[in-house]
Amino acid sequence: NNAYISYPPEKKMDADESRLRMAVIAGAAKACRYKDEHPRASEQEVVQNITDNVKEILDKIDNPF
Repeated sequence: NNAYISYPPEKKMDADESRLRMAVIAGAAKACRYKDEHPRASEQEVVQNITDNVKEILDKIDNPF
C-alpha cells in the first residue's frame, strides 16, 4: 500500500499548469487576507482588489524571495 500517488508521465503538470495553480491559490489567499482586513467589503470589492493586484501576485510567484 503505497502512501504516495504517482502520476503517469502524460498526467504530470507542465510548468504553465503549475504556475496557473499557484496563481489561483495565491489569489485566493490574498482575497481571504483582504476580506479579513476589510470585513464589510463586498464580493465585488474583493474581486476588484485581486484584479488590481494580479501583476504583484504573478511577480511573487516568479520571484518568491
